[in-house]
Amino acid sequence: MLFAPASPILANIFLARYLGVSIQGRGMELQFKTVSVAISGDYYQVTFDDDLNDEDEPYFMIQKQLKLPPGEGCYFESHNEKLCGHSRTKSARIKANKLYLSYGENQTREVEITFGVNHIDYKYLVSTLKKMIPEISVRSS
Repeated sequence: MLFAPASPILANIFLARYLGVSIQGRGMELQFKTVSVAISGDYYQVTFDDDLNDEDEPYFMIQKQLKLPPGEGCYFESHNEKLCGHSRTKSARIKANKLYLSYGENQTREVEITFGVNHIDYKYLVSTLKKMIPEISVRSS
């Protein structure tokens, strides 16, 4: 049986409680326990997830092949198909344990990701994201 909340407020509560997802205005808020960085040659990938090793696990992933011509953008992938696609980033900023992204060519997608990370991983994450998204703004806590 498919559950359909009666109002947008109930839908947001349902998404936040059961899927770790919250829709606020035009954007989407995602919460994950972990972030990982993978680099292989000129291929970079940053993945946010809950480290459940479950096929249906919510996640958000950013991929970029650095040898592509400038302006080619990144590939964004998620358990939510509305967030998937290849495009340039319109704006990006990272602060402590939050990443905000705005991207999309025909349809702008706005995502705010809250994640868990330790200090050493954070520096590595920021340097990787700067290579993938040069226009990213880094803010101190």
